[in-house]
Amino acid sequence: MAEATRKIGESLRLVDLVVEVCDARIPGSSRNPAFDRLFENRPRCTVFNKADLADPDATARWKVWHERRGIRFVPLSACSGQGLRPLVDEWQATFEGIRRERGVNRPLQRSLRVLIAGVPNVGKSTLINRLAGERKVAVGPLPGVTRSTHWIPIQGAVELLDTPGVLWPKIRDKQHELRLALCGCIKDEVVGAQLLGEFLWYELARLGAPACWKLYDLPGCPESGSAFLHAVARRRGMLRSGGATDDERSASTVLREFRDGKLGRFTFELPAPPS
Repeated sequence: MAEATRKIGESLRLVDLVVEVCDARIPGSSRNPAFDRLFENRPRCTVFNKADLADPDATARWKVWHERRGIRFVPLSACSGQGLRPLVDEWQATFEGIRRERGVNRPLQRSLRVLIAGVPNVGKSTLINRLAGERKVAVGPLPGVTRSTHWIPIQGAVELLDTPGVLWPKIRDKQHELRLALCGCIKDEVVGAQLLGEFLWYELARLGAPACWKLYDLPGCPESGSAFLHAVARRRGMLRSGGATDDERSASTVLREFRDGKLGRFTFELPAPPS
């Protein structure tokens, strides 16, 4: 992570605009706090990827929160292409506006250079491939796929700099870590699938959200995380010898189906109300 951060810092002298990609389900937890210092002298935009998996009302509240602070904000889904159409035009308009504010009137004689940054597995490479119209960089469901920085030209006289996902040295608390892992920004094996499955139940119960419990033939929210995993294991035939439930397998199942959006659309963090 330190080496990746160093390489990103070295690339900044070549960059016109920084785009930070966050996960719309965990807008706060998926922002790297080190980026504020690293990118403080560069124009920035924020992209909320996986907005199709997040609660749309919560995303609207986050949009207002960003706009009140003068932060450029775009919700989208890199996988489906939803929200991508105006993205490049907005980046170009943003940079041209900044140039005008600085008193620069002559046209840019080269491509706009945009650095794409974010924590692991928020969809940076998927976004780049969508904008490029073809598979330019490797993508995968696990964090850590992108290992180096490289430039990718796209239509509209823009070049994108893909960068590795970067976490920071010390995550602030266990809940923060679990939310990152729940959304795939930390590998399941680091935390443990069973703990994440129980944490998913906790978060859904806390929200009181209308989750699709019928996916597991459940009438409503189970009474505990362990009861949730037991029930899923029994209904899916995930049993060990002697009839004990295989909660590790059932946890992996519910995590996959949550990440695929089969349980519904959820946002686990909301902006602070205006003071």
